[in-house]
Amino acid sequence: MHSMQQLFSFSGLFNALLSIVFGLVVLYKDRRSRVNQVFFLITFATAFWSFGYWQWLRIYSGYGAALFWVRFLTIGSFFMPIFYFHWVTELIQKKFNKIIFFGYLLTFVYSSFIFSEKLIAVLRPQSFFPFWPMAGPVYSAFLVTNYLGLFLGGSLLLLFNYRKAHGLKRMQLLYALVGALIAIGGGTTNFFLWYGIKVPPFGNFFVAFYVIFFGISIIKFRFMNIRTIASKLFVYLLISVFAYSFFYVTVFFEELLFGSIFALEALLFAPLAAVIFAALFIPFFKKVQKSSDVIFFHGYHPQSIIKNLGLKLSGVINLDELLKIIAAEFKKILATDEIDIYLFKKEGKEGREVCVSIMKPRSKIIHGDNAICRTIRMSKKILARDELEREGRKRLVEELDLAKAKIIAPLILRHHVVGVIFLGEKMDQGAYTKEDFDFLEIISSQAAVAIENALLYKEVDDFNKTLQEKVDEQTRELSTKAEHLKKLMEMRSEFLDITSHQLRTPVSVIKGVLSMLEEGSIPEEKKKLFIAGALEKSIKLGEIINDILRASEMDTDKFTLHLKSVDLNEMMKKIKDDKSRTAEVKKVALRFELPAAPLPPVFSDDRYLEQAIVNLINNSFQYTLDGSITVSAEVRPKEVVIRVADTGIGIPEEAIPKLFQKFGRAENAVVTYTDGSGLGLYIIKEIVDANPGAKIEIERTEVGKGTTFALTLPIFSEKLLTKTAARSVAKPKK
Repeated sequence: MHSMQQLFSFSGLFNALLSIVFGLVVLYKDRRSRVNQVFFLITFATAFWSFGYWQWLRIYSGYGAALFWVRFLTIGSFFMPIFYFHWVTELIQKKFNKIIFFGYLLTFVYSSFIFSEKLIAVLRPQSFFPFWPMAGPVYSAFLVTNYLGLFLGGSLLLLFNYRKAHGLKRMQLLYALVGALIAIGGGTTNFFLWYGIKVPPFGNFFVAFYVIFFGISIIKFRFMNIRTIASKLFVYLLISVFAYSFFYVTVFFEELLFGSIFALEALLFAPLAAVIFAALFIPFFKKVQKSSDVIFFHGYHPQSIIKNLGLKLSGVINLDELLKIIAAEFKKILATDEIDIYLFKKEGKEGREVCVSIMKPRSKIIHGDNAICRTIRMSKKILARDELEREGRKRLVEELDLAKAKIIAPLILRHHVVGVIFLGEKMDQGAYTKEDFDFLEIISSQAAVAIENALLYKEVDDFNKTLQEKVDEQTRELSTKAEHLKKLMEMRSEFLDITSHQLRTPVSVIKGVLSMLEEGSIPEEKKKLFIAGALEKSIKLGEIINDILRASEMDTDKFTLHLKSVDLNEMMKKIKDDKSRTAEVKKVALRFELPAAPLPPVFSDDRYLEQAIVNLINNSFQYTLDGSITVSAEVRPKEVVIRVADTGIGIPEEAIPKLFQKFGRAENAVVTYTDGSGLGLYIIKEIVDANPGAKIEIERTEVGKGTTFALTLPIFSEKLLTKTAARSVAKPKK
C-alpha cells in the first residue's frame, strides 16, 4: 500500500519541478507579455499544489502534518482555475474583466476558509491513502463555481475562437484546447475520494502535460505536431503495456512454478523468457506502428509518402504530366487549396532575371529582384507568412499577400535556388506543421531535379517538332496548293495557341471543381462559391469559343456584311437591357446617355454591328474594376458616333499600335484580367473595315483613369446604298 502512495507522491514532485521549469522558460522568452506572465502564474499555482501533494503523501503517520500539507496544496488548487480563465482571455485577446474580478474575489473568499472544517471536514483513510481529505460545503461550492465554472468557461472560449481562427493562431488554440482537456480530465480524478467514491487519482500523473501544451501554444513554434505527439504517445503506451504485462505474467508463472523469482530454476528460465519477449516484441511493435499510421496518418506514414512520391516524380519525363502529379499530390498531402511553381529565367535583350510560372502561363511575372525572391535565394529556406508576420517583416508579408501565398519553398538544384513553390491556405484553414515543412524540404529537391529533366526533354521535343515543321514547310512548297495549305496551318497554329492559353484555365477550374465535388472534399459552406466560380468559367469559356469562331470566320472569304438600314434605337435598348445585369454583378455603374430624339438609321449589318458595340462594352467591363461605364451617341450631318467611355485602367501609350491586332493586349490588361482572349477589339476592327464609311478609334485614354472608344457609322441613304452596288459587300482583302 505504501508503494502505491509513494508512487503518487513522486508524481507530485515530478509535476512541481516540470511545471515551474516550463513556466520559467516561457516567461524568459518574453517577460513583458501579459500572456506569458499569467501563464507563469498557472505554472506557479500548479507547482505549489504539486509540491504540497508530494509532501502530504510522504506522510504515513501524523494527522496534524498531513492536514497542514492538504491545506497547503488546496490553496494552490484554488488559484489554478482563475489563473487559467485569465490566461485564456489574454490568449484570445478578449476582455472579461467582470468575470475575472469576481473569479479572483471568490478565490480569495474560499482561501479564507483554509483552516475551517467547512472547507476540509476531516482526514480519514481512503483506498490506499491513510490521510485523505473529506470535502466540506465550501469545497463543494468551489468545485461548482470555480473549478467547473472557470475551467469549462475558459475552454468554451477557446473552442469558439478556435473554430473562427486561421493558420498558426488556429494551431495555437488547438494546443491550448488539448491542454485544457488534459487539465480537466486529469484534475477531476483527484476529487472522487473527497466524497468517498473509490476512484484513485490516476489523472494526477498527467497534470504536468497540460502545462506543457499551454506552453507550446504560447511559444508558437513549429517544432511539434498534434498528430505526431498523439502517434508517439499511442505507440509508447501500447509498448509499455505490452512490456509491463509480459514482465508480470513472467513473474506470476515463476512464483507459481518455482516459488520465487530468485530461485535457481527461475533464474535459468529467465533467458528463455527474454528470448520469447524479443520474438514477440518485434512483430508487436510493427503492428502497433501500422495501427498508429492508420489512426493518425490515414494509413500512410510521412516517410512512406515521401518515398512513393519521389518514385512517382523520378518516373515521369513529360512536363505537363509531371506538374499535374505535383499539383495533385501536394494538394492531397498538404491539404492546400492553391499551388503554383515559378522558375527563374532571363528574358529580354538586357537579360533581366524574372520568375515565371510553369503551371499557369498567364500568371503575373515576378522580377528576380523581388523581396521574396531575394530572401529565399539568400536563405534557401522555407518562408511562412505567419512566422514572417510575427518577426515584423512587413514587406515580405505584403508580397506574400499579393501572391495569395501562405508558404514559399525553394526549389534547390546543385546548391542553387532555381525556382519557388507557392502554396496557398490550407483547406481546413489550419497552419502548416513541422511535418509539412519536413516534407517540403525533402521533396522540393526531388521536384527540382524532376522538373529540370522534364524541361530538357521538352526542349529536345520542341526542337524535333520545329525541325519537323521546317521539313513539312519545304515539302508543302512543292505543292501547287502551298499558299492555301500555309494559311490553313497558320490558322490552326493560332487556334491551338488560343486553346492552350485561354481555354485551359476555365476548363481546369471546371474540372477541378467537379473533381472535388465528386470526391466530396469541398466543405458544405463553400459549395455554392465553388459552383458559382465554375459557372462563371463556363460562361467565359463560351465567350472565348465564340470569339475564336468569329475571328476564324473573318479570316476566310466567306465573311460578308449584308448592308442595310439598321435601327439603332431598338438595338441600343436591347443592349442596355442585356448589360444591366452584368453591371449589377460587377458593381460598376452603367449609364446610357442617348439624345432625346430618336437616332437615325445607320448603314450597316445589324448582326455584326450589335456584336461590335457589345464587344466595346464588354471590353470596358473587363478592365473597369470599379467606377462607371457611359455609352453615348452623337448625331452629325452624315454620321452617328457611338462612344463607350469607362473609368478603368487605361491603355499605355506603347500598347496602342497593337491594340486592334489579333491577340494584342496591353501589359496592364493581362495583369488585370487574365482570362481575356485578345480578340474582342480585333473582331470590332474587322467588322468596321468591312463596313464602308465606318471607323473605330481611341478618342481618349489615360493610364489609371479610363478610356473612351468612338465608333463612327454612316447614316443610311439610298444614294449610299446605290453606291455600294449591292446589298452584300465582301470584306476588302488584305
